Amino acid sequence: MNRNVLDKYTQWSVNLIREDVKKNTLAYACLMSHVEGDFNMSTAIRNANAFGCKELFYFGQKRWDKRGSVGTHHYSLITHLDDMEAIKALKSEYKFVAVECNINRNCYSLHNYNIQPNTLFVFGEESKGLSEEILNLCDEYVYIPMIGSVRSLNVGTASGILMAEAMKQISTTI
Repeated sequence: MNRNVLDKYTQWSVNLIREDVKKNTLAYACLMSHVEGDFNMSTAIRNANAFGCKELFYFGQKRWDKRGSVGTHHYSLITHLDDMEAIKALKSEYKFVAVECNINRNCYSLHNYNIQPNTLFVFGEESKGLSEEILNLCDEYVYIPMIGSVRSLNVGTASGILMAEAMKQISTTI
């Protein structure tokens, strides 16, 4: 079987790969809220796998086209949340940080933000952003600084930038 995995995993079963990946995850998670684009969801899952995200949650549309994740959904902890109560329940485990720049709140630049373990980064669909209810659950808000003319980034791209920074700050082995 041809799989998009590191050479060391080519002969391993899905379960063994999943267990090995799990051992190397870091103490942060992400929530994708109402991400409608299948490729955005797939990209976020690939990013979560690549950058050691412990868990990826998604809220909203339950079904998505898994082809874009090139199999990483088999090796990562991904959970669909059915309602706001399920999201609120995560507050007992995580500090909520919205990744959002177009809101009237005190936002920190990712370049100056100190990422703490047990943080849940919350992303919304780029055309809609995060709902007010989810924003109100967040403890802090960060944005990704940009210098071009574009107003926002694709949520898949933004998740990769954020997760790479989380890996850099939380990991002690890199």
